[in-house]
Amino acid sequence: MYIIRILIACLCGGAIGIERTLRQKDAGFRTHVIVALGAALIIIVSKYGFFDILQFEGLRADASRIASNVVTGISFLGAGMIFVKGTNIKGLTTAAGIWATAGVGLAIGCGLYITGVVATVIIIVIQILFHTFLIGFDKILANDNSFDVVIRLENNDASIERLKEVLAENNIVVRDTKISLGDDGVFTIIMSVAGDADLDAAKVLDLFNAEKEIKAISF
Repeated sequence: MYIIRILIACLCGGAIGIERTLRQKDAGFRTHVIVALGAALIIIVSKYGFFDILQFEGLRADASRIASNVVTGISFLGAGMIFVKGTNIKGLTTAAGIWATAGVGLAIGCGLYITGVVATVIIIVIQILFHTFLIGFDKILANDNSFDVVIRLENNDASIERLKEVLAENNIVVRDTKISLGDDGVFTIIMSVAGDADLDAAKVLDLFNAEKEIKAISF
């Protein structure tokens, strides 16, 4: 029974590691297999390895103590995979994957097969689908046109929401909004907007021409 748990843990760790290997990450197939195997083995020893001494009166064993140290140990391993160069940080996803793989190993080592397998599937889906989504999103950001629009507006928050709706209807994204109220009772709104390559100040000005509450617009 224990051997089966270790083998299942290895399979799950390997499934996670294959994706990392295909992306040419430092921690690949072998690392994830060993982490899952080690975590499963440790929790098996922690949970079942002390039955022979528990028969003595006055002796107790806390199976969670050894398992908790797996998390600590994996944290050090994950930290070694994170590289910081200037403002760029690499290795966070791989480090998190190693940590999650250890969790999968612990779950399967405890006999929670379904939990471990489902967690493995979720990890793989996140690594593959989210990676593809973020690449596409980065390409959009790389090709977009962004700038700030400063609007002086009479009225209230309802008018501000109306401006956002107008922009959204024209596929213009509002990344950030800063609002201040002057002593004269006029709102000053700074909107950071982004869109495709055709977006320019003239287009935004044309969209806002019909908004009577606007006193002034600058870019």
